[in-house]
Amino acid sequence: MDSPIAWLAERTPPAPAELTAWLEISNEELDPEAEVGSLPQALVNAGLLHLDRAVARPGRDREAAHQLLAADALVTYGCEAACEADDVEGALAEVLVRVSRGRPAALPPRVKLP
Repeated sequence: MDSPIAWLAERTPPAPAELTAWLEISNEELDPEAEVGSLPQALVNAGLLHLDRAVARPGRDREAAHQLLAADALVTYGCEAACEADDVEGALAEVLVRVSRGRPAALPPRVKLP
């Protein structure tokens, strides 16, 4: 798998400077369940982690807004990376399945409160 960080750094045009700081991907954000450790899946997983962080901060919160923007960007980049795969349709289908599950691979399912 290409490094998600290196792949993001090569994008042209680059992400705006204000957003770039939020696009950091740590080892915990890489998808441990991806069969071959695909780049699109790693980017989507990182996006879903940012989405969870945004949802955890309800209300008018600037950090939540940045998390939400980062989530959107990373899922979009996941789609872009999928379009570079040999099997574009299959890679995009994997991205859609991952997003439809709506939960980062590294985190347990949400607990529903009564």
